[in-house]
Amino acid sequence: MTEALGLRSAVLAFLEGLAVRYGRRPRTIQTYRTALQRFLEYLSALNVDPDQHTTADLDPGIVRDFITYLEGRYREEGRALPTATRQTYLAALVGWVNFLLDEGLWRLPAEEARRLVRELRSQRGRPSPPLPRLPREEVLEALLRAARSRPAARSRRKELLRLRDLALLLVLRSSGIRVGELVALRRGDFDPAQGILWVRHGKGGKERLAFLDRAAVQALQAYLQARDAGARGKAVDHRPLFARHDRGAGDAVRPLTPEGVRRALMALAREAGLEEALTPHQFRHYFATRILEATGDLAAVQDLLGHASPTTTRRYARVSPKRLRAVHRQAFEGSEPDP
Repeated sequence: MTEALGLRSAVLAFLEGLAVRYGRRPRTIQTYRTALQRFLEYLSALNVDPDQHTTADLDPGIVRDFITYLEGRYREEGRALPTATRQTYLAALVGWVNFLLDEGLWRLPAEEARRLVRELRSQRGRPSPPLPRLPREEVLEALLRAARSRPAARSRRKELLRLRDLALLLVLRSSGIRVGELVALRRGDFDPAQGILWVRHGKGGKERLAFLDRAAVQALQAYLQARDAGARGKAVDHRPLFARHDRGAGDAVRPLTPEGVRRALMALAREAGLEEALTPHQFRHYFATRILEATGDLAAVQDLLGHASPTTTRRYARVSPKRLRAVHRQAFEGSEPDP
């Protein structure tokens, strides 16, 4: 089960990733911040405390009625909700809802999630928001260099952090799994002989296979072997695959959280000298686009990502210009006679 975030924390996590994820400018980010602050105030007015309630507590009906609430507040002031405000606030809300769903922070049945997003978009009458910006290969390589160049640490805790963060990068890069799925993995979900992860997702804990490349398997094995060395008791299948190694965790084997993954990525970005940290979801987009460009097989991408609907997967086709160019050349230049 994915660990839910507090509602205010989930808003902050979304806003922090806007520049990298969607390429938003500071002015737009501030506008979204204002819109989602109003949404948090709306929740408080309904006795849903954003600091006490989590994304698991979020009611789709409450999200759907946000604009109705705003319209009522404006009417009380004797004026109408401006069209530009409606569109901006709904754009921010749709972006946040998609973030929660994509990151596995809000477990809604697939059909209900699609219906909610569709209804929100219909209220603003505008096209779908842009997809997250894809990370460049050199950015990923810079992160990997930073992780690999960390010297071996004397303390066991810091050494486990070093090994874990390298494995984390390589697993995100080669598997395409959601951050919520990643932190829910247990030791028994990893099969190093076959290089696979058994990933639970969606309502009812459906399972799918996620595949790892050789580098990810080796890094994950090195991390787990270091965890087992000197640890009390034997490795147990139900223990977390990725664990916390901060001082607060102590000697207990506590699962890494989605926020912990983001903090690890931000730390690596700083060490790599990058201005922006990559978000976990950008690795997912990178994975999808790389598979699509290599194979052109949208059905395979859908299965690998665990999408219930091919409509969701088709969004990735729009961020694969290399693949589109290859198809265009095959259709036109390949069939035309030489001049």
